[in-house]
Order: sequence, then C-alpha cells, then structure tokens
Amino acid sequence: MEKSVSVVRQVVADILLMPAERVDCHCALSQLPDWDSIVQLTMLMVIEERTGFRLDADRLSSSSSVADIAKLLGDGYKTLH
Repeated sequence: MEKSVSVVRQVVADILLMPAERVDCHCALSQLPDWDSIVQLTMLMVIEERTGFRLDADRLSSSSSVADIAKLLGDGYKTLH
C-alpha cells in the first residue's frame, strides 16, 4: 500500500503544483488548496494514466484522503509509465 500512497500523493501534488511532502495523506482532499470537482476528475484520469487502474468516481466522496484512495488502488495497479 505504500506504493499506492506514494502514487496518489504525487499525482495530487502534480495537479495542485505543490511539493508532494506538503500533501498530508490523512487530510481530506477537499481541504487542500484549490481542490474542486475538476481537480478530483483530473486526479482520477491521471491515476488511471499512470497506473492502468480505473477508480470509480462514485466511490469517492469529497472527504476522501490520499490514504483512502490508495486503499482503493491497492497493490494491483500496473507499474508507472
């Protein structure tokens, strides 16, 4: 799961143009600066692009954290491109 957390954390950081170490894995994504539904959809697309794993947007809520998303990803994703 650590790999999943790293992937999701880096994707969120890349989208929000911030260092990955500033993304708190347990903070609600909705509390991050500039977080909105467009950013959430972008995150889902980038995760799918980088891992080959498709996350169901309906399973995510606005209070999901990086750790929650990483749990959904699990260790079943493909290696990064």
